[in-house]
Amino acid sequence: MKINRILAVLGLALAGVVSLHAQPAAVQQFQNLQLSQQQQTILTNLATGKAAPELYQGENVDVGRQRILRLNPRPLYFDVLFDSQVFYTDNANFAQDPAMIGSTVFVNTLQAAIAPPDFRLGAGKVSLTAGLASQWYNYENNRMVPLDFDAQTAFLGGRYSVGKWQVGFTVDYTRLVSQSDYSATYRELLPVLTLQRVFALNDKMLVAIANQADYHFSDTDSAFGVRGDINDRFDDALDLTFSWQVTPQLIFQPYYRFQYSYYRFNTEQTSDRNDYLQTAGVTVAYYFNSVASLRVFFNYSRKQSNDPFTPAYLEFSGGLGASLNFKF
Repeated sequence: MKINRILAVLGLALAGVVSLHAQPAAVQQFQNLQLSQQQQTILTNLATGKAAPELYQGENVDVGRQRILRLNPRPLYFDVLFDSQVFYTDNANFAQDPAMIGSTVFVNTLQAAIAPPDFRLGAGKVSLTAGLASQWYNYENNRMVPLDFDAQTAFLGGRYSVGKWQVGFTVDYTRLVSQSDYSATYRELLPVLTLQRVFALNDKMLVAIANQADYHFSDTDSAFGVRGDINDRFDDALDLTFSWQVTPQLIFQPYYRFQYSYYRFNTEQTSDRNDYLQTAGVTVAYYFNSVASLRVFFNYSRKQSNDPFTPAYLEFSGGLGASLNFKF
């Protein structure tokens, strides 16, 4: 029932675990996971019976076309992803010690997209995609179970690649809903602009540097009298990723991300709000074939803020994930 969910969240807030003026724990969990999954999904096209994936756009020009067994030239238009991951976090509520709550988290994803073949435009190639995604977040710790939620996202995006440069633009619309009564607790429209440059060390290793700028147009559940757009913010993030194709099926990928966030609206106690989020992690993924893959990952995050109602926090998480990716 809705009253039970409100009481559960209020109880956490009174205990100093959740700030009513800061980003809700569910929102932080969703957004942090999206950042982690961006790192985990590079080189997902590796498959026996297909062309080996380029470590970077234009690699085939440098080292020649690399084939594992055979090339299937049939164009593919649809992409369906089933993903399941389980991980442990020592700070599921993103609080300061000793209020931190450790919990195992289960996240299941179903995503369907239209992704037509790339086409040439000038000196580069254009990639387009549009689709829907649904995610289910469930906590193992009973103190966090009342906050179980679903995330529903519609996305539209494109990428233009020239040599080792890529520029991309996407627009996502996401809403988070409580699993207890399926009421929406958070909505956001998120336009994202990304610029990336890769540096090939050899035909198996590369370093990628990317800058991402975005703006969150948000609408938060105002059950506690907080303005609905309190989480509107601008982000600018710098990503540094190293990718090593150890074997044709095994990928090793450490990364580091620094993100600056400026909140347009803030609490009454501060004139502005500036957050700094640093994340470092590593993913090791094994691709059995063109459809199935398994990964293990570890992440460490540190967040700081000049807003007294936004607790700085440290978080360590690690777990396993499995994907089935059908392209047809």
